[in-house]
Amino acid sequence: MSELGQFLKEAREQKNISLDDLQQTTKIQKRYLVAIEEGRFDTLPGLFYARAFVKSYAEAVGLDPEPLFDQYKNELPNPQREAVTLPSRAERSKSVSPRKRTKKGSIFPALAAIAFIVVLVVGIWIFAQGNGASEGDAIAPDDSENLDAEFSDDVGNDEEASGATEESEPVEEVETVEEEEIEEEVEPEPEFTLNFIKSEGNTSFFDLENGRLSDVLIEFNGSSYVDIKNELGKTFYSGTPTKGDELTFDFEAEERVLFNFGASQNVDFYINGEQVDFPLDRTHQKIDIEILDGDSE
Repeated sequence: MSELGQFLKEAREQKNISLDDLQQTTKIQKRYLVAIEEGRFDTLPGLFYARAFVKSYAEAVGLDPEPLFDQYKNELPNPQREAVTLPSRAERSKSVSPRKRTKKGSIFPALAAIAFIVVLVVGIWIFAQGNGASEGDAIAPDDSENLDAEFSDDVGNDEEASGATEESEPVEEVETVEEEEIEEEVEPEPEFTLNFIKSEGNTSFFDLENGRLSDVLIEFNGSSYVDIKNELGKTFYSGTPTKGDELTFDFEAEERVLFNFGASQNVDFYINGEQVDFPLDRTHQKIDIEILDGDSE
């Protein structure tokens, strides 16, 4: 038995606190409390939680944990915690809107094509006018050749009518392009909805529609026992985080997840950037969330 464990055990026994009572107060399993008293810190869920468990134990028996950490620092493990960079709450709460295809980028090519057609038509018309003038110079009508003069005038009129008809065609193309762009606008996808169903005992049931549990954030403003499992009993997390800690999870592949909070008043719970309010006014609460597929709506 370690000196730290013996000291904590004596303090507990002086206050007539049993291990069962201590387990109820700290939300730490009895076998972990025994391991702390015997100095077997390697049997705890993780070396990081050794200091957190000792702190909760000391506070429960009326001791200040900080002098204990200084006095018995050689017995306690001191793992190097990796810095985890998390997005701010403002960045997490930003909704991602689906991008819509704008008409501006596709109108420019249409306008360029129209301009090209107009220039081409004008060029043809000018060329036709030039040829008409040349023919007038080469064959000068006499007073006796009225028939040739009338024929020349008809040719000019036909070419002018043809040019007018060709100039009116691009207008119809502009209207067609605009109609196609309007039809291709993308409708926004529906946002996820978390529906409260009912509460039974200390368990509250929710349904999640139009989304998955891909972004789960748990923040702590005090110590709280946390246990997270799926519907098959698989445990994703079990421990006692302290004030200032944050836990993040991605349960994209799960259909149902049960969250167990030992001290819910010390917990801020977020699903996909939205805070989830605890329905019950009690310390120990469980949140059962079932994901509904689109076919089941």
